[in-house]
Amino acid sequence: MSREIPSIDVSSWDSPLDDRALSRLAEALPAYITTQRWYRAKARIIKDVRIQDVISMEQPGSFVAIVRIDYRDHECDTYFLPLSAAEGLGAEPVARLRSPDGSERVLQGALSRPDFRESLLEAIACDSHFHGKNGLLAASRNQALHYECNLTGQKLESFVSRAEQSNSSLIFGDRFILKVFRKLEPGINPDLEIGRFLTARGFKYTPAVLGELEYRPTQGEPMHAGILQAFVRNQGDAWKYTLDSLKLFFELALRNDAAPGLPSYHPMDLYGEEISALARQTIGEYLEAARLLGVRTAQMHAALADPDGGPDFAPEKFTPDFAHRLYAEMLTQAETTFDLLRDKQNTLPGSAGESARQLIASEKQVRERFSSVRDHAVTAVRIRHHGDYHLGQVLYTGEDFIIIDFEGEPARPMAERRVKTLAMRDVAGMARSFSYAAYVALEPAARDKAEPWAAFWAAWVAAVYLKGYFETAQTSAFANSTEDERRLLFDVFTMQKALYEISYELNNRPDWLQIPLQGILNLIG
Repeated sequence: MSREIPSIDVSSWDSPLDDRALSRLAEALPAYITTQRWYRAKARIIKDVRIQDVISMEQPGSFVAIVRIDYRDHECDTYFLPLSAAEGLGAEPVARLRSPDGSERVLQGALSRPDFRESLLEAIACDSHFHGKNGLLAASRNQALHYECNLTGQKLESFVSRAEQSNSSLIFGDRFILKVFRKLEPGINPDLEIGRFLTARGFKYTPAVLGELEYRPTQGEPMHAGILQAFVRNQGDAWKYTLDSLKLFFELALRNDAAPGLPSYHPMDLYGEEISALARQTIGEYLEAARLLGVRTAQMHAALADPDGGPDFAPEKFTPDFAHRLYAEMLTQAETTFDLLRDKQNTLPGSAGESARQLIASEKQVRERFSSVRDHAVTAVRIRHHGDYHLGQVLYTGEDFIIIDFEGEPARPMAERRVKTLAMRDVAGMARSFSYAAYVALEPAARDKAEPWAAFWAAWVAAVYLKGYFETAQTSAFANSTEDERRLLFDVFTMQKALYEISYELNNRPDWLQIPLQGILNLIG
């Protein structure tokens, strides 16, 4: 069903957005914003929308609206909304604008326009500032950007990435990618902060940061609105590469009449063992890819753990106070997930419904597992980390891996995403991603026969990943000193991640719910 495009009367084309037109636009925005893939609050009910600022850009008829959305649960968000008025119905129409002389233009998402995209890149190259009624948009470059301000003939073809994400990524030829942060939050964005830190240290396995966009309100903290990075040629993300590899794996594995068997499916039990002949035969080259990804993960953590990185990056001890804070965070995640699971369990069909009931009955056991992080001394130091580490956050070049998107989990407040924690959180997140991939790749028609093979693949791949990680990290202070400590932390972070996944799938992809449910049941079984 198509959305009806509302009409808004404007006083003139010279200054179309007077107070009356802005008020009408604010009324029309919910119908548009809630259909956009970058809108993060689809489960919430909007109470009110206000346009807090309007910033005119260099392109005629183009501007950026800073939009505040208030929800009925008393929460609120601020969104960055580039808009452009043009003749004819274009992409992402928001409203029709009608002047007193009867002429009309269509207000649409400005990022769909090549000239607007180019103007953003030019603004960064030129360190431009654009003033609004209640703030300004500041564009800035750094020394690593090789793109001159207003140089004739350097225009690059561009397009908007179609990848599913909570931001909008603009690709400029094979040189740059500009990620526009749609949801604005006060303070330093970790993606920009960590990206600048790694770029300054010459870390080769993440795209170099070249510039940024920042909205500076007249009152309140600045908010980052975009990050310009070097474009890295790639064959897609590691999630796609992994699913392609799994297709071949299942073709080989399912030719075996007998199901595979392992004495333990816990990757911490396997990573010190010799890889079996059956694993090498069926998993093949992906084992080396998993090992390499473990190496790159450890190298990322080593770069982030620079003792000379200043107060925002220098490692810190894992104190009893932080242990209690982490324990409380894990209990909060458990409470959120179990409340949601109880609320929706009667609507869950088949195996997911049965697994949900089993997990609800084991809630006390899950909570008790988390107490180990509070009750055992932890020798590993806390460092800055990726924060939302999975196969979709890694690019595959055909030969290597490039780590991207250091924003952290979007549902967490910005301040929480900047808190130093244990590196094992990232490691466990990637191990969960391997398990996800194995079960997503299952063919429904062969599920009963394929599931043991999926578990076999996930166990060995995670084990090889851990081997690459720990062999590279060795005695680094962030990598834990004993096998018992490593396992303890791996288990609690894996469980916390799986609980987060349950909440996410209940709200977004109920068909995938069985994957994290089974993951936790395996941990406590």
